Order: sequence, then structure tokens, then C-alpha cells
Amino acid sequence: MIKKKALNLLLTVSLSANAMVIVTWIITKALGYDLISPTFLFKNIVAAVAIAGINTIFGWFYSRNANPLIIGSLHFLMAAITFLLCGLWAHWFPSDRGIILTGILIFTAIFLVIWLFHYFYWKNQIKKINGKLG
Repeated sequence: MIKKKALNLLLTVSLSANAMVIVTWIITKALGYDLISPTFLFKNIVAAVAIAGINTIFGWFYSRNANPLIIGSLHFLMAAITFLLCGLWAHWFPSDRGIILTGILIFTAIFLVIWLFHYFYWKNQIKKINGKLG
């Protein structure tokens, strides 16, 4: 079981790092830059890995029949803090209060949409299973 969880973490982290490299390359090309700064690339990869790690860790908690509202709230809080700290460190946005607040609001909206999608998906799956059982 631990081997499977470690493999899932490694897969998530590597996919996130690769996605961040591709997105960074696309953005730098769109802005007209020829080279990507190694420091910029490193910070973006570390930030992506940190965010993927938080999501993977809380994914494990979801699978443990714990209270989903408490786990979801903790997941949101840790993901928002990680996003904010990584975003400031990797210079995804300037450290201006208005921009940070806008970023947090956008992050919250995206998180809520994804959470609602998962909620309704699993609610539908449970309904199908109950229909087959009874």
C-alpha cells in the first residue's frame, strides 16, 4: 500500500514538473523570450512540485473515510497557502495586496468548481451503485 502511494506521489510530482516546464516554455515564447532563465525554471518546477505534493497528500486523506468536509476544508486551506507562498516565491504575481486578493479569489473559484465537479460525480456514482444494489 505504501509502495502504491509513493508511486502515485512520484507520478503526480513528475507530471506537474513536466507540465510546468511546458507551460513556462509556452509563456516565455509567447512573450518573445528566446531563453528561459534556469532560476525561473527551477522556481516554477519547485512550486509545481509543492502544489502537486499537497494535492497528493490530501488525496490520501480523502481515501480514508474521514469527514470529507473537514478534509476538504484543510485541503483548501493548505492548497491556498501553498499556492500563495509558491506564487510569491516564483514571481507568478507581484506582492501587491490587490493582486494577491484577486489571485486568491480566482484560486478559490477554480478550487470550488473542481470540488463541485467531484462532489456531483461521486454523488452520481453512488446513486448508480445503490440502484444496482436495490
